[in-house]
Amino acid sequence: MNPFTPRVATVVRREFMMRVKSKWFLISTLGLPVLIVGLGALSAFLAVRGATDVGQERRLIGVADPAGLIGDLLVEEFVADSLDAVRAADMEEFSVDEARSRLSASSYDLLLMIPRSAGRRSAEMPGETPDADEGEDDRTTLLARASVPSVIEGSVRGALQRASVRARLRSIGVQSIDPGALLRRTSFDVVNVTESGEARSQDIYRMLSFAIAFFFYFILLIYGQMIVRAILEEKQSDIVEIMVSSLRPWELMLGKIVGVGAVGVAQMAVWALIFALAAVYGLTAGASTLAEAGIDIANIPIPWGTLVLMLCFLVFGYLLYAGMFAGAGATISNEHDAQQAILPVMMLIILPFIATQGVIQSPNAGWGVILSLVPFFSPLVMPARLFATSVPVWQWLVSLILLGVFVLGAAWVAGRIFRVGILMKGQRANLPQVLRWIRHG
Repeated sequence: MNPFTPRVATVVRREFMMRVKSKWFLISTLGLPVLIVGLGALSAFLAVRGATDVGQERRLIGVADPAGLIGDLLVEEFVADSLDAVRAADMEEFSVDEARSRLSASSYDLLLMIPRSAGRRSAEMPGETPDADEGEDDRTTLLARASVPSVIEGSVRGALQRASVRARLRSIGVQSIDPGALLRRTSFDVVNVTESGEARSQDIYRMLSFAIAFFFYFILLIYGQMIVRAILEEKQSDIVEIMVSSLRPWELMLGKIVGVGAVGVAQMAVWALIFALAAVYGLTAGASTLAEAGIDIANIPIPWGTLVLMLCFLVFGYLLYAGMFAGAGATISNEHDAQQAILPVMMLIILPFIATQGVIQSPNAGWGVILSLVPFFSPLVMPARLFATSVPVWQWLVSLILLGVFVLGAAWVAGRIFRVGILMKGQRANLPQVLRWIRHG
C-alpha cells in the first residue's frame, strides 16, 4: 500500500508552499547564516581591535623580586614582548597586602609580586626538594589598577614561565639555550585504526560526532515544534473539519509531517550550501596554517558509508519524533497548553543529546552501546558512535531495525490519537483520555 496518495501529496504541497512563501522563511533561511558569519566576523574584529588597543594603551609593569633571581629575566622577557616593565625595587620589601595598599600611589599600572620561595625554586637544581619556610605564601601575584586584558595576562604567564626556565638553566651553567624552544609543544595526534586498516584522526572525528549530534538535535527540536504549531493552526481555524471530510485523518497527519519535513530539508540545504562555500573559502585561505599544524585536508577520507547510515537514522528519527509531536499537538487546543504537551517529547530529545557527550568520549562503553540500540536514543547516539569509532555491522543494523519498528508503532499510536484529537476542542486532554483514544481510535 502506497501511503503517499494524491490527497497526501496535496497536503504536503500545501504545507510546503505555505511556509516557503512566507517572509519569515526567507528571513530565517538567509538571515541565520548571515547572522552567524557576521557574529564570527565581529568576534574576530573585536579580538583584533582589543589586541590593537592593548598595544596602543601602554601599561607599566613593575616586577618585585625580593630574591633577585628572576626579576631581571622577567623584565627582559616583557620587553621582548613589547611590554613596558621595570624592576620595582621600592616594592620588594612589602608583603602582597602592603603592596596592594600602596599600588594606587605608585607609578606602576601592574605589579608582579614574586615570592622569595619562587626565586629559590628557580635556582634549585633539578631533583632537589624545595625547603620553603613554613607558612610562606609561594604564589606569584599580579596586582592591577584595572581589569587586565587576556593578552597581557597571557604574556605575563608566558614570560614568568620562560624566565623561570632561564634561571634554572643558568644555575647549571647553561646560557645559550632558547627557553621558548624548550617549552614548545610537540605536535601530537591520536589515530584510530579500524579493523579494515582505515586510519581516523580521533580529534577530527570526535568534533564531527558532536557536530552531527547537535545537527540532529537542532532539526528534531525545531521542526518537531513546527509540526505542533501546524496542527494547532488547523484546529483553531476550523478548516480541519472541512479537510477531514475529504481525506482520512492519517493522510492529513502524514501530509503535515512530510510537508514540514520538506521545509526543513529545503532550509537545511540552503544553509549547508552557504556554510560549505564559507568552509571551502576558509579552508583554502587557511590551508598553510593547517598544514603547519599537521592537518592535511586533502588526505582526510570522506566516510560515505557512514554518511548514508547517518541519513537513514536522521530520517527514521525525524519520523519517530514527528509522529509523537503530531499526537501531542492533537491533544491541545491553544498555544498556552502547547509547551506542557510537548515537554515529554522534548525531554526524549534532550536526554539523548546529553548522552552523546559521554558516548563521544567512550563510544564502545557498555552503556553507550545499549543506548545506541534504544530507539528513542539511537537517532542521536548511533550516528555519534559511527563517527567516533568502528561500530560492528550487527549493532547498527539491529539499531536501525528497532528504530524502524518503533517508527511504525509511533505512527500507529499517533494516528489513533490524531484521528480523535484533531476534532477535539476546549480543554486539553489528560492522560486517561489519550489512552482511551488510543484504544478506541
